[in-house]
Amino acid sequence: MRETFHGAVDRVCDVAVRGVEWLADLTGAIERRGTAGLVWIRGRLRTEPLPQRPLVAVALAVIAGSFAGPLVTGIWGDDPDGGTTIRIVCWWWALAAMALGAWGSGLADRERTSGGVVLLVAVLGLAAGWAVARHRLFAADDLAWCLTESPSPIAIEATVVAAPRRLDPVQGDPLRRVGCPPASESVVEVHAIRDGLLWRPASGRALVTVDGEAPGIVVGSRVRIVGRGLVPPPALNPGEFDFRDRARLLRCLSVVRCQNRDCISPVGSPPCSLAALLDRLRAAGVATLQSQISPSRAGLASALLLGSRETLSAEASRTYLVTGTIHILSISGLHVGLLAAALFWLMHALALPRGRSLVLVAGSVGLYMLLVSPETPVVRATLLVWIACLAAAIGRRPQAMTSLAAAAIFVLAWHPPEVFRVGTQLSFLSTAVLVGVTRAFGRWRVIDDPIERLIETHRPPWERRLRRLGLQVFELVVVGAAIWAVTAPLVAARFHVLSPIGLLLNPLIAPLVPLAMAFGGLCLLAAPVSSLLAGLFGSLCDLVLGAIEAIVDAAATVPGGYAWIPGPPLWWAVGWYAGSGLMLLCLPREALRRPTTWILAAAAWCGLGWIGVAVTGSGPQSLEVVVAAMGHGCGIVVRSPGGRVIVYDAGRLGAPGAACRGMGAVLWSRSVTRIDTLVLSHADTDHFNAVPDLLERFAVGEVRVSGAFLRSDSLAVRELLREIHERRIPIRPLAAGDEIPADPLCRIRVLHQDERGADDNQTSIVLSVEAAGRRLLLTGDIEGNGLARFVAADPGACDVLVAPHHGSITSLPADIARETRPAWIIVSGLGGRRWPEVRLAYATARSLDSPSRVLKTAGSDAERGAIEVRLRADGVAVRQFASGSWHSAGWSGGRHRGLPSPTPGGRGQKRDVQGEEREKLRLSPLAETVGM
Repeated sequence: MRETFHGAVDRVCDVAVRGVEWLADLTGAIERRGTAGLVWIRGRLRTEPLPQRPLVAVALAVIAGSFAGPLVTGIWGDDPDGGTTIRIVCWWWALAAMALGAWGSGLADRERTSGGVVLLVAVLGLAAGWAVARHRLFAADDLAWCLTESPSPIAIEATVVAAPRRLDPVQGDPLRRVGCPPASESVVEVHAIRDGLLWRPASGRALVTVDGEAPGIVVGSRVRIVGRGLVPPPALNPGEFDFRDRARLLRCLSVVRCQNRDCISPVGSPPCSLAALLDRLRAAGVATLQSQISPSRAGLASALLLGSRETLSAEASRTYLVTGTIHILSISGLHVGLLAAALFWLMHALALPRGRSLVLVAGSVGLYMLLVSPETPVVRATLLVWIACLAAAIGRRPQAMTSLAAAAIFVLAWHPPEVFRVGTQLSFLSTAVLVGVTRAFGRWRVIDDPIERLIETHRPPWERRLRRLGLQVFELVVVGAAIWAVTAPLVAARFHVLSPIGLLLNPLIAPLVPLAMAFGGLCLLAAPVSSLLAGLFGSLCDLVLGAIEAIVDAAATVPGGYAWIPGPPLWWAVGWYAGSGLMLLCLPREALRRPTTWILAAAAWCGLGWIGVAVTGSGPQSLEVVVAAMGHGCGIVVRSPGGRVIVYDAGRLGAPGAACRGMGAVLWSRSVTRIDTLVLSHADTDHFNAVPDLLERFAVGEVRVSGAFLRSDSLAVRELLREIHERRIPIRPLAAGDEIPADPLCRIRVLHQDERGADDNQTSIVLSVEAAGRRLLLTGDIEGNGLARFVAADPGACDVLVAPHHGSITSLPADIARETRPAWIIVSGLGGRRWPEVRLAYATARSLDSPSRVLKTAGSDAERGAIEVRLRADGVAVRQFASGSWHSAGWSGGRHRGLPSPTPGGRGQKRDVQGEEREKLRLSPLAETVGM
């Protein structure tokens, strides 16, 4: 036995020794291979020093600080009194002071890299503090502090900063509110606000909207305005455009609405200033283009030449957006560059002295910048032209990247929040890519081989010109592809559209844009001199614009030319731009010049993105319902545990664009690209006027409606059905008792659909959505006799009830709440004028000991925004979207609401008891829990 034991110990020790030797060999092999891998990687990294561009490094520090300051400040949330914001500004500037002190005292060697890094830290701190101050701090007497999201009467005195811009409503659209008058909007600088009978000082900028004809005011006029003031609303849906954040970036926090032009009266005589003169010139130019160019293209000409897009139709703007050519409608660096090039050519043809030519070009470009309003892309391009003129005047050749860095520093020093605007980001990104690719082509065009140079010089002139033209076309295509590849993630993330057709379209229309600008500019210049010449140049401009329109419209119909997409995740977009920057810093020039380097990197990162989306983008494990914040409207997204998407209604009163913006944001935030079933409860436009735009942006499997909907004689319904048929989407009627296919873990059935209703609301489709032993009711706008019949039919208990008719008093809140006894009641809308009464009826109809929780998606109170409900076997989790993120609204567990216990005393006695409980609750502290 002892020998056996010793033998076993020896064998175990032998195995352990062999295992240790194997691990040692494995570690050595890994070390050798790792060393070889490091050697391989080092051999492919940049060995030559980076170009000496100190201003570029400073610009990058300024950009980083402008981003970091507001982002870090946002961690602390809203700061009404500004105390925390001021402390953060002081901390950033203290960091900058310490860095400058370390550099000045010699703690950082000024001759080495450490000294430069310390200086860059100082620049970053200064930029971050300034960005926080410009983004978060406003004067104590700013008009916005007197306003809320509910309009209130105000009277102000102000100076006009931007002249009225006409906003024509869409004509002939049955999905919009009928009878909407034209309107106009302008921007004013506030000086005083009336407080009773006195005027007290005020400040800040305000956006003034006027219904009807535009008031006759010009830039610089001092005016007195009487209207209703409010602040822009925040984003109420995940991923939705935030108008309040945009107002903060523009430092224009207030909105004043006026009923008509008589609400604005001038104070004093019209001013005589450069701004007023330029405003009149712009208006005269727009009038000239409208008179000399066909009405269908006058709006395009005004946008192309003067940046005036008021008369351009929404459909035309959408076409240019989806084809990736929207940049030609906004005055940008392209327009300023073409103007500068044309002026240089003209000065050269007139043989003017060099100095005088440079002054004339710089002055003309500056006046054009003021004429078309100094947006950031125009300011950037104008600064680049001025730098080029200054360099030419002193006999030096400007460095393109250094000039771009100087322009970025100037723009961010003037207004740091510009770094968050997508137009600014696209402008500087596109210009940087253009500079880099152009420099690479410049080196590639140089022929080093003497034999090749000799062959090139002996080619026939026609062949040299043809080869040069082919090379220019090739360069144009490559430059366009590079700019598209770099900016596509940003465009997809912000606008949810990917336009590969733009790769072919932009080089095709690139020669036509300067031609149209030339003819249009000559038309404007000739109009005061000769109407005949103005008409001739206007006709030529109209002809070129017609060619551009035809090409863009044809491209918009190409299958696969563009696609609406949710957009890449934030980590992927940040990684794309960070990885591109690291490649520029770490890879040698030869590798950077090879297209295969960038193609492989893009393919690898795209593959990683697809894997990440596939791993994290799986469907919900529970039934997920999102009630979108649609104002006075309805839009509900249901995602089954298996991942199927059912949309119940999609509309908003009088505002289909806003409705689509809200619904699209909710769907894209869930990475949804396909709606399996679209259910329209009834034939009111505030429940379906967003559907045409959703059909454009999302794939739809089928549309389910009631028979009353199909028989409706409404023009809006007829138009909607026509569009659905044109897209070949099947339309299937629903009746009471029908089921909508979802998946085995979810059941969706029509609980009620009354064809006997006297109006559209009474015929609303009521859906019962059941999963994991839980139940949710979607009730549309059911009211009146239809609702009474539904309640009398004993609908049964539920966990969540979406209140009928947006929380109106006509929806019998007490009756339906008593019959369904929900733990949660959600109102899609404002709740109506008698909302406190309705809310109390909903909250107290179930039980005094366990009142229902009532939430709504719209209004001016703090508790509003999209609402998410998750139905699980162990309970119901509810969240509400506010301040840019989801916040828990509560949890309800316990027994299944679909199995209610009987109530002693019968239904009649139950109603009496509930009525007494409501009366007691009016005077009890429990009223605070239901928001009374």
